[in-house]
Amino acid sequence: MQVNHPIISADSHIAEAPNTYTDYIDPQWRDVAPHVVETEDKGDVYVIDGMKRTINMGLIAAAGQAPEDLKPNAKWEELPRSGWDSDYRLADQNRDGVSAEVIYPSVGMVLCNHPDADYKKAAMDAYNRWISDYCSVDLNRLLAIGQTPLRSVEEGIAQLEAMKNAGLRGVMMPGDPATDFDYDDPRWDPFWQTAIELEFPLSWHILTAKGSGRPRG
Repeated sequence: MQVNHPIISADSHIAEAPNTYTDYIDPQWRDVAPHVVETEDKGDVYVIDGMKRTINMGLIAAAGQAPEDLKPNAKWEELPRSGWDSDYRLADQNRDGVSAEVIYPSVGMVLCNHPDADYKKAAMDAYNRWISDYCSVDLNRLLAIGQTPLRSVEEGIAQLEAMKNAGLRGVMMPGDPATDFDYDDPRWDPFWQTAIELEFPLSWHILTAKGSGRPRG
């Protein structure tokens, strides 16, 4: 069958490179930035200060692999390089006949549940800088989705504008904002209005809420 229209992956994911946070985070957070640790039983994992859960990168960077071929204890150098190298990703797109990808965070999903809103802000800012660089090689085919912890309405508005100006194409909202009022509160109305005016899509993703049972990530 011949396909005569663009094929766009609307929910692709990145494998955050080992230097995503350590190199791109503000200096005052560098000592506690999310980072990769080599373990004997789980391979290379991401460790996030303040969270017990580690993130097994062998199960994150697994594109194109059959379930039986997954390497949950893989080392970084064994993983598909397109997960964090944009040149390899574009080559994979060409091979698969994909015109473009909307690219979501992976480690960033877990970060949404971090208890410290200031830490989240620092880590998410670092991610936004890194993914902006990653996608800069072809902004028409690598469509970055950014992050924000939403510590306040005013800061959220400023972050939408900053992400838009940085070339990001949308934002993955945290399942729970870092405010003492939820998304249905009218105080968020200026935020929604700004997203409309900027034509900047908002999205929610699984694994980004604290298991409250509410209909969201």
